[in-house]
Amino acid sequence: MLDTLYKFGKHMSNDSSRQEFDDFITIPPLDEKEKSRQLQFLVAEVIFDLDAGSFYLNDRPVVFDDSDKSAKWSPYNLRCLKIQGGNNKSIYPTVDPRKSFDPWKKTFFGKEDKNGNPPKKAELVEAIEKDFPDLAGSPVCWAVTEVFKMRNAFESTFPEWKKVTEALDWGEKSRVVLLFASVKSAELDCPEPKPVAQLEGYDEFLRQKFLQKGSETNSEGEKNIFISKVCYVTGEQRMDVGEPSFGSRYSLNKMFVTTTKNYASGFDDKDFFKNYQAGTEIQTYLERGSKYVLDNLTVKIAGIDHCVIPQFRAGQPVDLEDQSTRLKGKSELLFAMHKKESFGGLIYDIKNIADGETYWITFLGYESDGNFFKTINLIKDISKTHFETVIRVLRDVDSEMAELAGQQWLDTMTYGKEKTPYDFNFYTIYSLIPVRKEKEKRNAALAIFKAILERRPIASEALFGHFVELIQCHRFERYTGYNILQNNNFDFATRDAVFQYHAFLHFLKKIKLLAMDEKLKPSVATLEEKNAAISAFFERMGYTDDQRALFYLGRILNSVGRAQADKEHKSKPVLNKLNYNGMDSHDIRRLRKDLFEKCRQYTTPQKNVLGFNEMNFSKFTDLFIDSKDAPWDKRMKPDEALFYLLSGYSFRAPEEVKDDSETLTTETEN
Repeated sequence: MLDTLYKFGKHMSNDSSRQEFDDFITIPPLDEKEKSRQLQFLVAEVIFDLDAGSFYLNDRPVVFDDSDKSAKWSPYNLRCLKIQGGNNKSIYPTVDPRKSFDPWKKTFFGKEDKNGNPPKKAELVEAIEKDFPDLAGSPVCWAVTEVFKMRNAFESTFPEWKKVTEALDWGEKSRVVLLFASVKSAELDCPEPKPVAQLEGYDEFLRQKFLQKGSETNSEGEKNIFISKVCYVTGEQRMDVGEPSFGSRYSLNKMFVTTTKNYASGFDDKDFFKNYQAGTEIQTYLERGSKYVLDNLTVKIAGIDHCVIPQFRAGQPVDLEDQSTRLKGKSELLFAMHKKESFGGLIYDIKNIADGETYWITFLGYESDGNFFKTINLIKDISKTHFETVIRVLRDVDSEMAELAGQQWLDTMTYGKEKTPYDFNFYTIYSLIPVRKEKEKRNAALAIFKAILERRPIASEALFGHFVELIQCHRFERYTGYNILQNNNFDFATRDAVFQYHAFLHFLKKIKLLAMDEKLKPSVATLEEKNAAISAFFERMGYTDDQRALFYLGRILNSVGRAQADKEHKSKPVLNKLNYNGMDSHDIRRLRKDLFEKCRQYTTPQKNVLGFNEMNFSKFTDLFIDSKDAPWDKRMKPDEALFYLLSGYSFRAPEEVKDDSETLTTETEN
């Protein structure tokens, strides 16, 4: 990982457009949904009149634009710094107020101590006087000291950010994403408001604090003596090698620390600073590389933020920006929910997904609020070949499922009121595995994806267990607190779950990662199989005789349910005869008996339900074998039985689809 961060950081450092403080500037993020609603993103200014001892808001809205670093109100020009967090003093005259209004106030007005006593100084002044006394008499220090005198008045007027937005009154279509402070002062020769960040002394303070600190002492408090040493990152002899000191708490470099040693597990704590040492310039590259990865190479996997960290072959010439774009695109193709054919170009074209480079990928799951970095998952050393194979096979499965009649695959893969079609990928699979929000950091879906990408077999029993839990969520409407997409129509929810699970099982078989009993061989299609759609489905999915037996029983269940719907029993009471914890042999025999009685009950001169299901009963009877030599419950687990039973229930032969509008309630949005 260090080598990757070093390469990215060094590449960024060669950018001619870089400015002195770029490493410490943060750009306020703009929400894509808000952008689509054509909201205005604005810059707000609080003006402190030091001569009058008063303050007011500039009521002229300025449009936020970060495209030009040199623009008057850009985050770069106004020094919108990353929030350091921890015990660091607030030094932020410009912030994104949606998240950082309190640090902005502490910069100018300090904070109460733990006993509730009011502050004596602004935190920016405290930071300057404590570590950089030579700047204590600078204009910026004097100006902030004068601003501090307005603390009580300001706190009573604007105790929270909401009060500021109400005072600005720029309308519901506006969002303030940048807030900065300006001063007017005859003493400073500022008759017009001047940003505090541009007052003399502030840039020098940043220079001394961030750019000239070096690695003067190690973790033991001992002064580093700079002699020629080996840099751990590059393996080169350098004169500036010492213990790394990274200022940002939100950094991948926090993986190399003595407290939670994710990547430094083999280091001796006592000699940590001697083993893990790097040149000061190399440390800068590592920090820039970390920022690049966190800004450009992240993706959500099973609801968890992950960094995409490539490792390239030694000596391999690589276009880092091009590879980053490709890796980001491939990762989204695999993990993100997106529309079919919604992306164009080489990156998203599955036929041209191979890019000619050689690399391995690590997905590093993390938790952060921007002030810390905590690793919570690691999917490591995935070969490029396997990564691309997974994407290709998912796309192949998507196409193969669409070719099969009977399971309405295109309808299964549509979402929302507009019935937008989406690709089948790991995001779809994530929505099939119930995850409680309080357990999302260590969830079953994440464990399954990790196993697939690291090429470890998946037990079929575990998957059927997840399916049963999913069906229970739909049947008993257990949506709150889960990652499951709500669907208030049980028939359609079951259909989607059943056939998306079939696609997942088919995918695992194709990449040879489904761990199943080798004794259970798929059945050969028989000549008496009259329904071509069912026969093709069995063959493609590799159904065994036991699985076919449950499928045919599910077909009967569907027929009775439709008959009940015709009689205005919209809830289909026959569904209450299922055991949603799983169906053992006793449950199955009882259901078969109940279904036979129901078929007789609903048979009329106009509709011969029993006669229609005669073949299904016959198939079930022939295939459902429960004997002392081969007991059913030894051959099929109850979870699996429920899955294949509901497969038959959800299957729609082509001639049956046209009748759905008459027997099924209107499908609600997924």
